[in-house]
Amino acid sequence: MLLIACPCAVGLATPTSISAAIGNGARRGILIKGGSHLEQAGRVDAIVFDKTGTLTVGRPVVTNIIAMHKDWQPEQVLAYAASSEIHSRHPLAEAVIRSTEERHITIPPHEECEVLVGLGMRTWADGRTLLLGSPSLLESENVTVSPDAARWVDKLRRQAETPLLLAVDGTLVGVISLRDEVRPEAAEVLTKLRSNGIRRIVMLTGDHPETAEAVAGELGIEEWRAEVLPEDKLEVVRALQEDGYVVGMVGDGVNDAPALAAADIGIAMGLAGTDVAVETADVALANDDLNRLLDVRDLGARAVDVIRQNYGMSIAVNAAGLLIGAGGALSPVLAAILHNASSVAVVANSSRLIRYQLD
Repeated sequence: MLLIACPCAVGLATPTSISAAIGNGARRGILIKGGSHLEQAGRVDAIVFDKTGTLTVGRPVVTNIIAMHKDWQPEQVLAYAASSEIHSRHPLAEAVIRSTEERHITIPPHEECEVLVGLGMRTWADGRTLLLGSPSLLESENVTVSPDAARWVDKLRRQAETPLLLAVDGTLVGVISLRDEVRPEAAEVLTKLRSNGIRRIVMLTGDHPETAEAVAGELGIEEWRAEVLPEDKLEVVRALQEDGYVVGMVGDGVNDAPALAAADIGIAMGLAGTDVAVETADVALANDDLNRLLDVRDLGARAVDVIRQNYGMSIAVNAAGLLIGAGGALSPVLAAILHNASSVAVVANSSRLIRYQLD
């Protein structure tokens, strides 16, 4: 009786399933950092997406450089913008640097720089004070944005482009426009997520509302928030959790780290993501393919199903053995066979997750 009642198979039910599922994910470029995260993946019913580098490719390109001052040429505007961004890892900064390299423009060195979170950069170069960022940054620094520049900004935003304004010593000298293409698979993945039990999809971005609305419309996203800071992303995640949702957060940047940590499961776009985002997240997608989100959810749900099967199977064998033993028909040899058979059956059932084909 003691032999058949020993719950060894029960102890194997969860760890064998989790190990097999994590191994399956690793082969597909999905790094899952723990069993609890895998189980949560199957329960998620709301997902919050960062826009830049997550729903978009994360490799924006400079599309236009407009000089807004008679003494400045477009090449100068780009050069001093690059001087402000040269040490930044933000996708927009990297796009500006790439553009100067492609045009073989020399970047003037800067003395020091200051990151203005959610707004842009303040830099000192050649004895000048540079401000590079959103119109909100220039407004906060009392820099006049001319009607012509404002018209350019509105036009670019309606085209889903991001304007960067450069001011030198308090005067607006140029506007740089950048565009980050939407990932080709994004719209289809979002549709599949909705049909797979995701009830809320929210897009967050630091961009202007017009730019955010254009991208959201292209992807069919109804809920979005623009001009958000890291703490705003955190608030959105917590608000969804308070409403009873199991929340997944998908992001790639330093600004996403607080929300990634607070979500029930944080997922980082591994190749495009910063080290901070990848370290903070519970799951990292090594190949930055949004289709892997479907795989994470599918694998998590399947792992939970197998765990339940394992518990049911092991409990059933133990219960049957106890009933047989109570009737005096169970010999020690048969009890040992049943005991080990239930453990082998659990391991065999879990091993199916290694070969499980994700849709």
